[in-house]
Amino acid sequence: MDYIAPPPLHLGDTIGIMAPSSRIARDDIEASKTFLESKGYKVLVHPQTYLHADAEPATQYAGSVNDKLSALHDLARDAAVKAVIFATGGQRAMTLLDAIDYSLLATFPKIYMGFSDHTVLLNAIAANTGLVTYHGPTFKRTTKNPQIDFNLRFLEGREKSIPLHGATSFKHGNAKGKLFGGNLASLRSLTNTELSMADGGILFLEEIGEELSTIDRDLCALKRRGLLHRLSGLIFGQFTDMKDTGTPFGMGLSDIIAEHTAELDIPILANAPFGHDTDLYALPIGATVTLDANARVLTLA
Repeated sequence: MDYIAPPPLHLGDTIGIMAPSSRIARDDIEASKTFLESKGYKVLVHPQTYLHADAEPATQYAGSVNDKLSALHDLARDAAVKAVIFATGGQRAMTLLDAIDYSLLATFPKIYMGFSDHTVLLNAIAANTGLVTYHGPTFKRTTKNPQIDFNLRFLEGREKSIPLHGATSFKHGNAKGKLFGGNLASLRSLTNTELSMADGGILFLEEIGEELSTIDRDLCALKRRGLLHRLSGLIFGQFTDMKDTGTPFGMGLSDIIAEHTAELDIPILANAPFGHDTDLYALPIGATVTLDANARVLTLA
């Protein structure tokens, strides 16, 4: 499938907000809205985003599946909305996948951006519409994202290369392919169709708060599915707050990566600047990119 980049964002455009995963507090909504408006954009917060913003006691619940689908479809068909940024991560984005009107999203192409739990949405939307989506800061994280100005320029089409400074080269070399991936745990939920970009693709992964044993199991599962051996490149981002409870696992993250990629003759980077830590560069899912593991840079092809 050929993937098409949505029209670029422009200053003065309207950015739509909805919450496909967990709830976002009202204070965070207002702070992020004010922040993006200060950058020169209009912000339309869909009413669904406010449904449980004031819940006491606070829970993760952000509304029913139908509430979320209606919000997503409303923003998709709104011609004034040029980009949709998901409110915050958390849980339950997966519940939307089988009921999204992908033909509607394809008919009105626009930017969709989020990360973490939104991994499933971003990859599914790309796979089912042929539309490039963006793994980048959520609405809530825009105020804390050191790369926000770069990311907005990237969405505006004014940046073509993404620096991966600080990354470690596990295996040197260059690769070209369609970029896909996101949160490692979330990838478990995707079908082979939704991961079809693996054929010659460049996979990127990040994670937070998981046991080292779980990381080991998940990478082993990807390998057993035949996914890793189909790649042309592999990028590990930030694996934040990894756990090793109980009897020590006996392997660190680097050991786990090295073991599961030993047979791969492709460029591999680790500790690239994206994930749940401070840094989070926007990455275009479905776009054809070149990876230079020596210079540590991704460039739109």
